[in-house]
Amino acid sequence: MIERKFIEEKVKEYKIKEYLRKTFVNAGYSSSVIEKTPLGIKITINTSKPGIIVGKGGKNIAEITETLKRKFNLESPQLEVNEVPVPELDPNIMAESISYRLQKFGKTRFKAIGYSALQKIMQAGAVGAEVTISGRIPGKRHKTWRFKAGRLPKNGYIANNLVDKGFTEIQWKQGSVGIKVSILSPYVKTPDQFKIIEEVTGNGDIKSEGDKSAVREESEKKE
Repeated sequence: MIERKFIEEKVKEYKIKEYLRKTFVNAGYSSSVIEKTPLGIKITINTSKPGIIVGKGGKNIAEITETLKRKFNLESPQLEVNEVPVPELDPNIMAESISYRLQKFGKTRFKAIGYSALQKIMQAGAVGAEVTISGRIPGKRHKTWRFKAGRLPKNGYIANNLVDKGFTEIQWKQGSVGIKVSILSPYVKTPDQFKIIEEVTGNGDIKSEGDKSAVREESEKKE
């Protein structure tokens, strides 16, 4: 019973997040966080355009709150809007931006759109990034196009835990087109980063920690 209830809650959370994502298409929507509080359910919406999410006089938030109550049977949902400081480093926002531009300018300009998005990401300070566009684009056969720059590990701990990934898709008559964006943020500390600490000796010489260990080993051998 406990397992079933847990699964039902997770499925409900997923449906709420999907509802919010589809509701705020082309509104700079990034993600949402659902938390339980003593007062009810708190939903934090991360976006690059908080004004559009909130609406004039809070109209959009009020409508979404009523819909959540009715559609998902939430008693007292509390909605908060959090502005994403650097949208270019958010993979979900960038994937949505690429989707919007593809629908606006058409498939024929997909390469320019992909490279432009990648350039914006790298200019924002990303360590590495990759934009993947797959589907029947530009021809009738399914193809996958990758645009990448910088350093972006594809496997291991960094790839599985530290690389941010976003995905969206476009539904066209010819079939769907998937857009995936992967970003390694400059604010993430990776295991391969290290700092050499230097020490000034009494003679005025500068020795690193490695040198210090070597000197200690030599002195122990002489003793």
